[in-house]
Amino acid sequence: MSKGIIGVIGLIGGILALVGVFTPWVTASALGWSESVSAWDCITGRTSETETYCYLALVGGGLALMGALFALAAPELKVLWAILAIGGILAIVSAIQGFSDIETGRILGLSFNYGYGLYLTLVGGILGLIGSLGLKG
Repeated sequence: MSKGIIGVIGLIGGILALVGVFTPWVTASALGWSESVSAWDCITGRTSETETYCYLALVGGGLALMGALFALAAPELKVLWAILAIGGILAIVSAIQGFSDIETGRILGLSFNYGYGLYLTLVGGILGLIGSLGLKG
């Protein structure tokens, strides 16, 4: 597989990881009502709790995206893969922390579920990490 294709995989990963920050990480619903909360909502104070993993997701997605763009723009600079790798790792860690911290299930008629933003951040981090490992070689 060519480095260009691997770089594009890393770029897609960075985009997904960053978009995941702004999309729902958890959704609560009951009787036709639904409310979603993203990592960005956590960062901006829209929620009652501010979690470290929300910031990690933002930094990780941003670094993964920047690292992929830099690595594609200047493939001769091998060190740029490290920015993508660090971003991918941070996005993965934040998503895993989100999965372990967010409680799902039913409570008094309310249903709490993981949102697709959490999955986007995780998949984006994995693709970013794969892209970085391919660009390293």
